[in-house]
Amino acid sequence: MERMRAALSALLFASVAAHAAGAEAPNFRELARRHEAEAIADRRWFHERPELAMRERETAARLREILAAVPGIEIVEGEWGTGVVAILRGGLPGPLVAWRADIDALPIAEETGLPFASTRTDTLGGRTIGLMHACGHDIHMSVALGAARALSDARLAMPGSVLFVFQPAEETGEGAAAMIEAGVFAGDRLPECVLALHDHPTLRVGQVGSSAGWSSANVDAFRLTVKGKGGHGAYPHETIDPVTLASRMVLAFNDIVAREVDPNKPAVISIGSIHGGSKSSAIPDEVVLSATVRTRDEETRLAVKQKIERTATGLASAAGAPAPLVDYFLGTPSGYNDPALVEEVREVFRRVVGPENDLEYPPGMGGEDFSLYGRIVPGFQFRLGVASDGAPTNLHSATFGPDERAIAIGIEVTSEVLWDQLVRRSARRP
Repeated sequence: MERMRAALSALLFASVAAHAAGAEAPNFRELARRHEAEAIADRRWFHERPELAMRERETAARLREILAAVPGIEIVEGEWGTGVVAILRGGLPGPLVAWRADIDALPIAEETGLPFASTRTDTLGGRTIGLMHACGHDIHMSVALGAARALSDARLAMPGSVLFVFQPAEETGEGAAAMIEAGVFAGDRLPECVLALHDHPTLRVGQVGSSAGWSSANVDAFRLTVKGKGGHGAYPHETIDPVTLASRMVLAFNDIVAREVDPNKPAVISIGSIHGGSKSSAIPDEVVLSATVRTRDEETRLAVKQKIERTATGLASAAGAPAPLVDYFLGTPSGYNDPALVEEVREVFRRVVGPENDLEYPPGMGGEDFSLYGRIVPGFQFRLGVASDGAPTNLHSATFGPDERAIAIGIEVTSEVLWDQLVRRSARRP
């Protein structure tokens, strides 16, 4: 009996290794075409019904409905909030890899003029605002669902399993942390790697982009309340002017980056909001500043925080003003694309879309909470081109209109990448 088990194990390993060595894999181009119409319909459904972070109830219900109809998919129950988790098990034993797709929309009133454009509104901060999938999360969901269908068609020959994580609240930086805290990677759900894509209008349809190593920034913020002593604008000598003091602080914050941070270590301090006073002839008692802070490495991140607090406190003291209130928030950490994983995936890119469409992009100072998954297991988030030949549009724009031809390409690339990782990792097993 033991000999039989050993023989069967050897045969299984030989079969998986043969796949890894280049044996014929499923025709994912054909499977992507088969599911393209469904995926486009999914995309339009989600696009027409955007929901804000942590409010994606209708979205989650629709995702569960679609996934439940995919053969071989198991919905994983848990404390996911408005997230949805599912697993597709292959017919052959093997590793587990994860795919993440974000699902929330933005508080932007759509201006695309599409027949399926969003007309939805919601309330945020006491105001009624329009809603739109202006960052392409509708594309992310439809590609992930299409890949789930394509892999399901080939599941009997699939060596291992794929964990699909449909994550809420990427735009607010809350979603990944909430899913991890709830145990999405707990126990036997810990994958060997995690992958994702982000549609991007800087790339044409048919192109993909990657950035190995550190690829995005730490996304931090602060709210600074500058205290003073208000009074009549005609008698400034009898006041402690927080407007002037706040202005000095803004200029001094720029000097932190210019003169106190190693120029080889990127850092950005941007003041996005200044509020104080209500009348031109009255000096207010306080001014409130709000800012975003971007860095890449942890040492610079913490050093900039300390320098901002020191600068604000020091300038207030020099002006004879009360100590300012600095509410500093350490947010989403910088993203790291595992270089070895990136190179493996790029081999697939070159085979699927051609070496001329496998592009590299430099690290940026944007943020993405996908980075949190990559702190647990090797991760890689790549870019999927969605720009047509017309005028380019920007992410987070009311006119953002990704080309739907990218969906079938996304399904093919995603399916090929996941399959390749399962085969590679199966072949490495003893």
